[in-house]
Amino acid sequence: MEETTLFNGLILPTAWNIDDKSQFVSIDSSGLKVNYTDLNDYKTVVIRANNPIPSQCGLFYFEIEIINEGKNGIIGVGYCTKQSNISDFMPGNRRRYVEDKENKENKSWGCAYHGDDGYFFCSGSGKPYGPTYTVGDTIGCYLNFRNDDKMIFYNKNGINLGIVCYLPNNLDNLKNNLYPCIGLKSQGAFAEANFGHKKFKYLSKFYLTLNFGALLKFTIKMIMFIYG
Repeated sequence: MEETTLFNGLILPTAWNIDDKSQFVSIDSSGLKVNYTDLNDYKTVVIRANNPIPSQCGLFYFEIEIINEGKNGIIGVGYCTKQSNISDFMPGNRRRYVEDKENKENKSWGCAYHGDDGYFFCSGSGKPYGPTYTVGDTIGCYLNFRNDDKMIFYNKNGINLGIVCYLPNNLDNLKNNLYPCIGLKSQGAFAEANFGHKKFKYLSKFYLTLNFGALLKFTIKMIMFIYG
């Protein structure tokens, strides 16, 4: 699949990276559909996109459609760095993050919204976030690199689930090193990514949420300026 470039020449993620994946996941010819192929479901598999997200692009959005949740529905949608291992962990997993904190040469970072329990895992810890998701659901994942709003939030079938985390203040390890990713730990799990090669299902609602948030923030600042 050809690389898609932005108007200013930035290279964006366009497909999953067939050369950067666990052995227990298969990718179709489009480079967008992934399938958990191991006969067991105790192994975690992760796959990253073919290109990192340029920090200069400011905003990034992609969608994952769940075609089959698999045996136990453990699917995680999110982001991770190149240093993150692609086996034996889900993005944002505590054990892996603790190991990397001790290894200063391998400063990995990852996060994911899980379908089986609705938890969000990031920087080594998990918390309740949104509803579970399953077959037929589409998860939209929004990333904002802008100066004042370095954050991540998700939508499920177009419903905004709210801001789930803010990116670390020190972005040196994340700039041009953050990839869309999906983690699977469910026998038979099957999902398809949309990085913009076709119309997003919920892009209009994504922009509506973004514009409303910007308007609300501007209104609050004006009120503070007038009455502060």
